[in-house]
Amino acid sequence: METVTFKLETFEGPLDLLLHLIQKNKVSITDIPIADITRQYLDYLNEMKRFDMEITGEFLVMAAQLLYIKSKMLLPDDNEDEDEGDPRAELVDRLIEYAKYKNAVDYLQPRQNMDKLTFYKTPDDIEIPKVRYMETQIPVSRLLEAMAAVIERNERKAPIKKEYFEVIVKRESVTVASRIKFMFSAFKDKDNFEFEEIFEEVFTRPAAVSTFLAVLELMRRGNLEITEEDDKLICRLSGDESEFESIDSDY
Repeated sequence: METVTFKLETFEGPLDLLLHLIQKNKVSITDIPIADITRQYLDYLNEMKRFDMEITGEFLVMAAQLLYIKSKMLLPDDNEDEDEGDPRAELVDRLIEYAKYKNAVDYLQPRQNMDKLTFYKTPDDIEIPKVRYMETQIPVSRLLEAMAAVIERNERKAPIKKEYFEVIVKRESVTVASRIKFMFSAFKDKDNFEFEEIFEEVFTRPAAVSTFLAVLELMRRGNLEITEEDDKLICRLSGDESEFESIDSDY
């Protein structure tokens, strides 16, 4: 076995040194070549003396234990009837436990300060909108049919008035928020109203689309209930307009 050269590394204890020697020699921890490891262990202690390094008692105790194990393995066993087992067994068990501890330290140590330079943004105080859950038997397909009928009806109307022409040329932008506000102002005090009534003052496609999205948003939040009576969609509006003050104006 090759002689191990030392750079006089510092070890936490005798088990740490033994584990280092075992790994350096690439031998199995359960089958320690006790003679070679003992010699290298003692060489390290001699180097410590040469450099005037303090040798603690635990290193000397381990040295004595290694010499004892070495002698037990070299000397013949007089008590053939009594099998005392492998004299290295106790040391092997201690080394295995220490190796587990050392591996755990090597894994955890670099992670203890991983978040040291990590900064977290404090959560914003976002008010959750009030949502009412309302069952409805009206499928989306039925609403789409009603919406298509409204658009078709508007296209068959007489030519639009002059005051609306300039708005169309400028590509009118109608927000969902504005249409929700309109519905509350127009229908809040009515017990119910027909779906087509919502589109009576709608003359452009952008306004029609935004109005339909406003209907869907009110239904999603539970503020608009729609039922079908005699092939007509009947709407019932509930809630408070203030609930929609925080809705995105560009929705």
